[in-house]
Amino acid sequence: MKLEQALERYERIKKEQERELEKIRKKYNKRLKKDLKEILKKLDELERKEIPKNIDERIKRILEGERKSYVSSLRTALKSIENMEDLGKRLPDLSKFHVGHGKYLIEVFDREIYTINKLLKGISEDYASYYREISEKMLEEIDVHSLLREMREVRDALERAREERDKLRRLSDEKHTKLTKLQEEKGLPQLEEEIKELASEIRKIEIEIRSKASKLQKPLKRMRLGGFASEFAKDSGLAIEKPQRTLELLKNVEPKLEDKYRKPARWLLENLPEKVSEITEKRARLEELGEKKARILEESTSMEKEIWEIERLIEEKEEEIRRLKRRLEHLEKEFEEGLRKIEDVLGERIER
Repeated sequence: MKLEQALERYERIKKEQERELEKIRKKYNKRLKKDLKEILKKLDELERKEIPKNIDERIKRILEGERKSYVSSLRTALKSIENMEDLGKRLPDLSKFHVGHGKYLIEVFDREIYTINKLLKGISEDYASYYREISEKMLEEIDVHSLLREMREVRDALERAREERDKLRRLSDEKHTKLTKLQEEKGLPQLEEEIKELASEIRKIEIEIRSKASKLQKPLKRMRLGGFASEFAKDSGLAIEKPQRTLELLKNVEPKLEDKYRKPARWLLENLPEKVSEITEKRARLEELGEKKARILEESTSMEKEIWEIERLIEEKEEEIRRLKRRLEHLEKEFEEGLRKIEDVLGERIER
């Protein structure tokens, strides 16, 4: 069965059911008015009934207060009820009156209270029957047209959000291309490669010097010379940081060293000045290249900020897309559930 045809049939059935519901409401409301009138009548009788004369004056005063409170409260509650729907809202309050009377009231006017409680129980049971009948007859309000309309709106919004995201992605790619081109024109890739190679060369020389110096730490430690010698025995990097003092130290100790330690000592004496000079030159060049790189990156900063802002907007669009997809999934699920309920009532499958 086509959707529109199914909805028309469902509405017809719903209207028929509504007429049945109205009959049920009228039947129960009529009975309710009669019961309420009877309860109010019994309250009037309770209010007018004389208190037995053999009751103690103190208890009599308490009893009068209990009766006045009970009658007034119950009468107020009942007068606010005009139909079964009102009754359903007030049932929790009315249930209190089954046990809400005073100690002396139930002892003295037990017959009257029992009659009123019985009537209250009766309207409570009537409401349970009413609710059951209404629930059996009532058809759920399923606004398929509204769901379809909202689904179309969400799909349109989803499509727009995807288009806007894709447009931002293209713009980001363009900006990245321009930035890369700008940095290439300024020689940034070559500069970074040169910086990398230069840093590697410095590390290589430093490792070579430290390796030779570390071989001398053990004999220097055993000599217990103190001062710079003790410092050198703990830190081989001093050969690079303080080459002059290192050379002076090695000149003094080299004759005293065992043969296996003289070789690294002689290497340092012969090569350290040149190696440290080479490190110094390379470090100066590295600093120069670093400053040049910083200037190029500074020129790129404004474009990088633009790219960052575009990527932030892309993420916002992605979040909007995720939110719209969740909403669409929820609506589609609600739509399917609605159709299944209509199919259950019609006993036929609806074309999707």
